[in-house]
Amino acid sequence: MVLQEKQFAVRFGNLAAQVCLTDSPKPILLMLHGWQDNSGSFEPLAPLLTEHVDLVMPDWPGHGLSDHKGADSFYPFFDYVDDLHQLILQLSDKPIFLVGHSLGALVASCWSAAFPERAKGLVMIEALGPMSERDDKVVDRLRHGVESRLKMKVPRTLPSLDAALKLRRGINKVSIEDLTPLVTRGIQQVGEEWRWRHDAKLKTDSIYRMSTHHAEHLIKGIQCPVLAIIGEDGYPELRSPLAEQRKEWFKNLTVEMVEGTHHCHLQSQQKTAALIIDFVTKLHLTMRDDVN
Repeated sequence: MVLQEKQFAVRFGNLAAQVCLTDSPKPILLMLHGWQDNSGSFEPLAPLLTEHVDLVMPDWPGHGLSDHKGADSFYPFFDYVDDLHQLILQLSDKPIFLVGHSLGALVASCWSAAFPERAKGLVMIEALGPMSERDDKVVDRLRHGVESRLKMKVPRTLPSLDAALKLRRGINKVSIEDLTPLVTRGIQQVGEEWRWRHDAKLKTDSIYRMSTHHAEHLIKGIQCPVLAIIGEDGYPELRSPLAEQRKEWFKNLTVEMVEGTHHCHLQSQQKTAALIIDFVTKLHLTMRDDVN
């Protein structure tokens, strides 16, 4: 299994991606990373998956090796859905299954609702549909979001790659070995310093977040089967009463718990890969049987 670098031209510039594409009838797994991560987040899983699926693992705009958007773009959430759709339109006619972690899962869930005729199956890691908040937060959200743009800072510099690895290990609770692909793809050496590649504008606050009612309608719009993989020590909100309510909005949802925190796919690699393979393989076989 060898991952290759590929560029996809989209409206704002180029999306960088790591891919493993073959001429076999295997389906495509489109793997979408989380906020301030990059496709290196999934590299440790790739050898466990490629026997069963082809892989397309893009870096979101402003992340990893992808181009940054213009000075006037602050990466509003729904633009990611548009970016994803532009990418999907360039892929082959093979069945495509979406796997998203955190932000990637939020975006994938919204795309699956907007394009139910194309969505074949969705795997969400540490997510249960799009993020939302109470209606009465809208004014504070708007003010703080605008003010955060005035306080924007350039990404911090670090003295070494080792320092960057140790910083991310402290945040994500993942081993240095498993974090190395993610960190090395997300950092660059400039003179004597190391700088994160991601666009500084990514760290500004959102000026809008959808209401619970909006999230409910989007989740209910997802027609395809959904697998949610949740870390036992991940985000508490995913094990809350509201999370239990959200689960009821899905038409066809399976929830699996695995050991780990928010990056549980890197802490429980074998279990996560096995769950994904089982989910996708069964759906793909069902699709082939329906055609025949």
